[in-house]
Amino acid sequence: MNFFERQDQARRASRRLVFLFVLAVIAVVAAVDAVVFFVLAQARSDGFAQTLPQWMSENAGTVVGTSLVVVGIIALASLYKTVSLNGGGGVVARSLGGVRVSPDTTDPAERRLLNVVEEMAIASGVPMPEVYLLEEEKGINAFAAGHTPADAAIGVTRGAIDTLNRSELQGVIAHEFSHILNGDMRLNIRLMGLLFGLLVIALIARIVLRAAPHRRSRKDSGGAIALVALAVLVIGYVGLFFGRLIQAAVSRRRESLADASAVQFTRDPTGLRNALVKIGALSAGSSIRNPEVDEVAHMLFAPGMKRLFATHPPLLQRLRDIDPHFDPAEFERVGRQLHERGTASVAEPLRAGAAARGLHEGAAAIGTIAHLVGNPGTQHVQHARSIRESLPEPIVLAARHPVTARALLLCLALDPDPAVREHQRAVIAREIDAASVEHMAILQPVVDALGPEQRMPALMSAFPALRQLAREDRLSLLSSLNSLPRDDSHVSLRSYVLRKLAQVHLHDALDASAPGARLTLRAVQLEAHVLLAILAREGHETETDARRAYEAGMHFLYPHERPAFRDVQPWAEALDRALARLDRLMPAAKEQLVEAIERTIAHDRKLTLAEAELVRAVCATLHCPLPPLID
Repeated sequence: MNFFERQDQARRASRRLVFLFVLAVIAVVAAVDAVVFFVLAQARSDGFAQTLPQWMSENAGTVVGTSLVVVGIIALASLYKTVSLNGGGGVVARSLGGVRVSPDTTDPAERRLLNVVEEMAIASGVPMPEVYLLEEEKGINAFAAGHTPADAAIGVTRGAIDTLNRSELQGVIAHEFSHILNGDMRLNIRLMGLLFGLLVIALIARIVLRAAPHRRSRKDSGGAIALVALAVLVIGYVGLFFGRLIQAAVSRRRESLADASAVQFTRDPTGLRNALVKIGALSAGSSIRNPEVDEVAHMLFAPGMKRLFATHPPLLQRLRDIDPHFDPAEFERVGRQLHERGTASVAEPLRAGAAARGLHEGAAAIGTIAHLVGNPGTQHVQHARSIRESLPEPIVLAARHPVTARALLLCLALDPDPAVREHQRAVIAREIDAASVEHMAILQPVVDALGPEQRMPALMSAFPALRQLAREDRLSLLSSLNSLPRDDSHVSLRSYVLRKLAQVHLHDALDASAPGARLTLRAVQLEAHVLLAILAREGHETETDARRAYEAGMHFLYPHERPAFRDVQPWAEALDRALARLDRLMPAAKEQLVEAIERTIAHDRKLTLAEAELVRAVCATLHCPLPPLID
């Protein structure tokens, strides 16, 4: 299953979640109405003598009112929880006691964790997520949370970073990145909000039960209050029952898919396999003691608690999906080794045959780019590590802190033309502050010296620090990017796309709303023309070559038509509108568009490093993240 199919599946799962939630609400309302029927019948002198139709006609107003109150409570609670999660994945991590790992940390285990996450981000072509450590949790677990890759956070337990070696940690982080890439995070956040609505009635009943004994006396109705609260508590647990059922139904398949994606991601099943083995070998396993764990159980790498309706496939099943020859006796053997060596890493080798089973390296040959979207492999992770290590020290240090990260992003967004740059700096000094311009003056020579494949990783590495800026400051930054003056006759497409990419991810982090109605290729023919015409002009020297490249891409999208190639001017404004509309394509249509982009820019059967990075940046603005294109 490729990236676009996984995105489409996530959307179908989201619709199924809403349908199941509506059924659960109906069940809760029916249970409340049954309690109302019982109480009102008891209050009558003739008890249950009435038939149900008679009772309904006599008490219709009461039943409707009660039902509306229950629906209102559930809806408001779900809305409240959903709004409270709009701050992104960091909100979820902090609710579990997570503390953001400082980019300046000197702790070796924390530094290794940051390096692994950054390498995965570079290899995936997405912004570096915030990283949180659950310091008090000794079990091996992790999670990814957020609405989009731009506001994602990864949380990891202290037990995981102390017990797992680098390969195993990489397998766990690859599993979490698959959730980021597959569109699972928005689904999981929505699930948290809806589940809270189902749970809130039980929470209200608990509060009433606690309060009832304090009000009880010989003459009051404390006993009756407690009885009603007990009935409501039972109703609340009806909602909780359905909530956990939904949680398990939505989560189990996504976790199996994430395991498969992680193995494909690293092209080395031993890391993920051995991490799961250590979970089974340790007494702490994957447990998380924080009381909020039930709400996020569907997000975790492994079950954080024992419960009915498990959110994950059984551990043994997950291991045998990776290694069909797995022997459960290995749990005891690894457990002894861990006990003898403390938290030293124990990397159990996997049989060579299983390790090689069905695995292949991802290539970047022309004709395969669309298949690489959201599907990085071992080569890409290794290449990402070399890119991370090649970034100049001033860039690395600047990306770690909010003020200098903002200056770094602005440096990357500036046009190469000196005259245009001066106007842009004046806008930045006016809309942000003069201090930012001073920081930019220090960083600009280093930024200008970056190679093509270093620019996008440098930009993406700044986002965790940028999220530490106040919302008003990020809005101001986005506004200044939107209003930077430009000269379409001089600005390079590469500089434009890098600036556009910064705008897209800043907007995503500030606005968590889902995109509007999905479009078909037929609805975006004009926008496809704009994009492919500009790319054809950029990637080919002569008018004839550009026309042929354009026709190759457009013919792939629209085989029964012969649109004429014409230059697009002013191109930057037209491309802004085109990219915004093309981003709303259906997943399958986006896959075709990426293939058309490739056919256009590589029509001459050559793909230079600069062209490859341009393709990556364009695809990233369309939320189709590509790994580094290596051959």
